[in-house]
Amino acid sequence: MFKIKNILLPTDFSKTSLTAAEYALELADEYKAKLHVLNVLEKTPPILAIRSLDLSREKIIESIDADAQSNLNDCVKKIKKIKDIEIISAIRKGIDYEEIIKYSKEKKIDIIVIATHGRTGLIHTLLGSVAEKVIRYSKIPVLVTTPPSKS
Repeated sequence: MFKIKNILLPTDFSKTSLTAAEYALELADEYKAKLHVLNVLEKTPPILAIRSLDLSREKIIESIDADAQSNLNDCVKKIKKIKDIEIISAIRKGIDYEEIIKYSKEKKIDIIVIATHGRTGLIHTLLGSVAEKVIRYSKIPVLVTTPPSKS
């Protein structure tokens, strides 16, 4: 029988990425599992930010890290308001899908719940999809959600 003890919810804090939280919460509640909320930052800040703000590289990195931690804390608070479950939050730096896969292995995650922006066509071809890459490289089940349609 399939037992879920650890669920991973990767997020970039967008409304779309947080739509997956509803599914992750239901699973966590049903299986009495821990919910891991993960945000992945780029290793290096955008060059434009450094030049346009005339700040040191270290100051930019500090600011980005602080913003990410603040957003992660807010995200966890919102989730806790919906259902009071055990949440483990983390921030990683690197290539998004690689860090998601790496984290899932390290923390013995049983299922990844991830939202997709639902892009198609040229934009999707050029940018790819984090969700698609997670599906491709994950050795565990991945539940992919799409944002509700705006009718």
